[in-house]
Amino acid sequence: LSFGEGSDGKLGHGNEDDVFEPTPIEALRGTRVLAVTAGCRHSLAVTDTGEVFSFGSGQYGRLGHGDQEISYVPILIEALRGVRVVAASAGEYHSLVLSTAGQVYSFGMGSDGQLGHRDDFANQLLPKLIESQPPFSAVSAGSSHSLALSTAGEVYSFGDGENGQLGHCTIDCLCEP
Repeated sequence: LSFGEGSDGKLGHGNEDDVFEPTPIEALRGTRVLAVTAGCRHSLAVTDTGEVFSFGSGQYGRLGHGDQEISYVPILIEALRGVRVVAASAGEYHSLVLSTAGQVYSFGMGSDGQLGHRDDFANQLLPKLIESQPPFSAVSAGSSHSLALSTAGEVYSFGDGENGQLGHCTIDCLCEP
């Protein structure tokens, strides 16, 4: 079900109409969705089979389809085939997904380091594995920063820390726990 302001197709109903009451997303009918996340202009849905569907604005690659097109209905992120996903987080301009193996993939805007690829600040149109990481149990995508919780209970932060949102940095950086 989705409802609210529908610009960029972020509600998944095939249009940009605002919806004032919870309404089934027809493209997901018959699919068991276990988790959803809503960003500023896009949404992600994780299914019981570990697949991820995305819809809304594809600007900067935040939908993970290899382009920057708008998707008015949920579309399977094909680049994640073979990866069983258990959680996702839609940030303002980027997305994070967490696999059952504890690996994190990121896509979308990377200009502030929020994708976690160290010295690579390029936008990612397709999901890209964050290298050299411990296994994680949770992820959260913010506006221009990201957080990941390791299975050992350590919090990793990366991206724009200009206003202290990384918890221990004062400038753009990749921070360790």
